[in-house]
Parts: sequence; C-alpha cells; structure tokens
Amino acid sequence: MQQVYTHEGPYESIPSTATPGLQFLKHFLPALDSLDPNANPVSPFIHPDARVFAGSGPPNRGTDVVGLLNVRQRHIQYFHHDVHKAWDIARTDTGSGSDTGTDTRTVMFEATSGTVFRNDPDDFEVRVREFNVLELQWADSQSDGDDEGKGGFVAVEMRTYMDARPVQDQAARLQRESAYGEAKSTG
Repeated sequence: MQQVYTHEGPYESIPSTATPGLQFLKHFLPALDSLDPNANPVSPFIHPDARVFAGSGPPNRGTDVVGLLNVRQRHIQYFHHDVHKAWDIARTDTGSGSDTGTDTRTVMFEATSGTVFRNDPDDFEVRVREFNVLELQWADSQSDGDDEGKGGFVAVEMRTYMDARPVQDQAARLQRESAYGEAKSTG
C-alpha cells in the first residue's frame, strides 16, 4: 500500500508539519541550489553511492555529482529551483526501520530552474522546466548524526528530466563571446 502526499508552490512554503519526504525536499533544494558548498553542503542529502541520472545519460555516482556541484560556483552566479508541485509517496510495503513507518519514499517534483552565468554581462536568467524523481532511503547507518531537516532520509537515486539545451546554448554563446573578445583585444 502506498500513501501519496502533495504540495503546490515554492519549496520554501512547505510547512514544518509536512511529510518526511516533503521535509527532505524543503531542506535539500536550498543545498542543491547553493553556490557555497561550505555554508550549505549538499553531501549530507546524497548517499555517496547514489545513482544520479540526467536525462537518458548513464548514471553518475553521488560522490562525483557532489564534486561537480561543489565547483559550479566558478561558472554560475545564480541557480534556483522554483517548485510548482511536489509529491511524496510513502511506500508502506517495504518494512519499517524508521520512526515514520517506512524505510523508503519517492519524492517527485515539477520545477523551473533558473541559471545565471558568472561571465554574462547581461545577467540573463536561463529558465528550464524540469521533472525530478528522488528515491529516498532511511539513513540510520549512513547518517552523519545531523538528521534535522532530512527526516532521517538520504537520496539513493536521483533522476532529472529536462531539456538542457538552453543552458548549454547560453554557456556556448558566452564562451564564444569571451573567446572573440580575447582574440579581438590581442589582435
């Protein structure tokens, strides 16, 4: 038997009384969106061996993705998810080692991500629609002791479905303009 809970609106408006999966999302997204990994690390939310998929590409390991997220501030000056709707699916048929009565949850959310590149003189925000699926597992043995906000859960699989071309096109355009400007100033 599965129980489904929903939230509509920004993740910042998820109430403190929401289900554990929605609470996880409320605390995970600020870390994911943060460009300061020291102030708001994402690593406590992602299992090191998590399988992370972007589109139809092959999976990456959680530790590899965390490493990439930790260096993106070199190229990006702003990143944010505007959540439209989120679902928390509690799977009660998988046993119970957690205080929530379930060891696994699936959190899905529709969002629009906004990205502004650091070298963009126009500060143009590239906005892309996304659909994300997070498979969460009770993290009792993997816990670092800081379960507040995570509800004791950690992501063991993440899937993102989006058209990344607008972000890639903007990065390529800025790279070309930067290279053209450098060639023009040295030539």
